[in-house]
Amino acid sequence: MRFSHIGSAARRACILACLGLYDPACATAQTTPPAALPAAQAATSLGLGELQQMALQRNPTMVQAAAQIEISRDKALQAGLYLNPTLGYQGEQIGIPGPKGTRTPGEFQGGYIRQEIVTAGKLRLSRAKYQQETRAAEIQATAQQLRVVNGIEIGFYEVLAAQRLIENHRELLKNVAEGVKITEQLIAVGQGNAPDLLQAKVEANTERVALVAAQQRYRRSWEHLITLIGAPELAPMQLTGELEPNGPPLVWETELCRLLAESPEIHFAQAEVTRDEITIRREQVEPIPNIVVQGGPGYNFETPGTNWAAQVSIRVPLFDRNQGTIRQARSDLTRAHAEVTRMELTLRRRLADAFSRYETARESVQVFREQSIPDSRKAYELYQEYFMKRRAAWPQVLVAQRTYFQLSNDYTNALFDLRRAEVEIRGLLLVDGLMSPPGPTPQGHINATPRPR
Repeated sequence: MRFSHIGSAARRACILACLGLYDPACATAQTTPPAALPAAQAATSLGLGELQQMALQRNPTMVQAAAQIEISRDKALQAGLYLNPTLGYQGEQIGIPGPKGTRTPGEFQGGYIRQEIVTAGKLRLSRAKYQQETRAAEIQATAQQLRVVNGIEIGFYEVLAAQRLIENHRELLKNVAEGVKITEQLIAVGQGNAPDLLQAKVEANTERVALVAAQQRYRRSWEHLITLIGAPELAPMQLTGELEPNGPPLVWETELCRLLAESPEIHFAQAEVTRDEITIRREQVEPIPNIVVQGGPGYNFETPGTNWAAQVSIRVPLFDRNQGTIRQARSDLTRAHAEVTRMELTLRRRLADAFSRYETARESVQVFREQSIPDSRKAYELYQEYFMKRRAAWPQVLVAQRTYFQLSNDYTNALFDLRRAEVEIRGLLLVDGLMSPPGPTPQGHINATPRPR
């Protein structure tokens, strides 16, 4: 008889009947399923896909990532705009003495227009640099989407594990409470003693505290999940999904190659290299002087008539040939190349940490599922049978019962550890969905101008 699958009241009736202590109050005991979450929570349920879709719409970091893309696009627009012309007025020798003590309007009065002609493709290169920055921002947005989706999946499995732990602790609390009643009745017929009763009460009190801890863990897990979604008003409810993994196990070599080929973090570092290469070309043409042309009509009062004036000028790069900024841009490129290598090594190390946790959890889950839990359940059932045959004491049944339920809890925790590591590895190690998406690496005084270049 598998007493571990019988409701607590029915099990109590069977034990008392086998001991000759038939309790009429238990004659109508029915088999009951494990306790579930309250009806208010179970009224509505959500799946993983629904939660992820909500998060992509409401998580504030997705708005930040989109805004970063627009910022870079706006910089590209501004950096490529042509310079505005200058309109001005010019007068020469205004107010010089004239006949009979009068003041004349001067020799020349007129207007002019000045335009700076940008040479050497500077505007095109400036726009290209910020267009590459836009590409980097788009990569960061992709990475942030993965962080949000993967974070939701981990939070989803954490809530599933918390739900299962609550069910386990509620079932165990029912069992230990029945154990206290059985012990009291055994004492009444001279088959139990005071230490057994005290031990049973200690077990019941301990399990009450454990149930409260499990409920608080569920509350914390739910809060973590809804804050990541961006929906703090979402009330706790039942989540539907499978905590047990399915599919073949992950392989280190395969996941490492996929990570190094697909990781947005590496793609972002490579985009920074391209941007710095464009920056060098942009700074190399900066010393090539722009051409400033100026001209306009006016009236010459000295020799009455309309005249035209024209002027062309360039700034001679005699002392400042942008040497320092070009060297800085080259150093930025060197740093960017090193960042690609650093990121590859960092990802390899992070994957090693995640894979170690994955393999450990996978082995634990397998041992729990195939050996520890079946053995502990069998031991629990045997102790119940031995107790009814008066070959084992009641405290031994309680110890076997606690061991079985504790292993069930450990199995649930191992499942969550396995799922979490699996999501990290499959999700390219991007999991923190509330981390603000980083922007492109700043380049010091190269960009510290009212007009970006």
